[in-house]
Amino acid sequence: MILLRFACPASLVARGMAIRAEHEADLPTLRALFRTQRWAEFALLPWDDAAREAFIDQQFDAQRRHYILGQEQVLFLVVTEGDHVIGRLYLGGDAATTVCLLDILLLACRRGQGIGTALIEALVAQVTRDGRNVVLQVDKHNPALELYRRLGFRAYDETGVAWKMAWSHGVSHAR
Repeated sequence: MILLRFACPASLVARGMAIRAEHEADLPTLRALFRTQRWAEFALLPWDDAAREAFIDQQFDAQRRHYILGQEQVLFLVVTEGDHVIGRLYLGGDAATTVCLLDILLLACRRGQGIGTALIEALVAQVTRDGRNVVLQVDKHNPALELYRRLGFRAYDETGVAWKMAWSHGVSHAR
């Protein structure tokens, strides 16, 4: 069995960043990061902040369970800068033929600085070097869709609300 693995790109190491396996102690920070990402989606609902927070926390837990149960292997990684967690990178798949970019999420203050691009480019380079494919699924209205397209991902299917995309050795999956 080929195990999922990922090495931090040198360009991020040079900027004082690292990638490591997620620890139990990271969960409160990651939960807060997820909450800030999803908060605006639920702003129009007639809920108070406590109800909104509880619902988003349930989604965080459900998402983790879904990733664990739905993938042959899962690798939960955190992006750090010094001692601070600034993001997460979740990978899944069978590792032998396909690695799925399940989720990439950075603190709002760290977006737009090339960190996500560097992580995705490194993932593609590391995975495709030995003939495997990289896939992902992205909401049709997610601003990251343009980033994925720019980096060579092409839609090959849709779920109604999301695109299934792949980057696989120049094989076009474009619709």
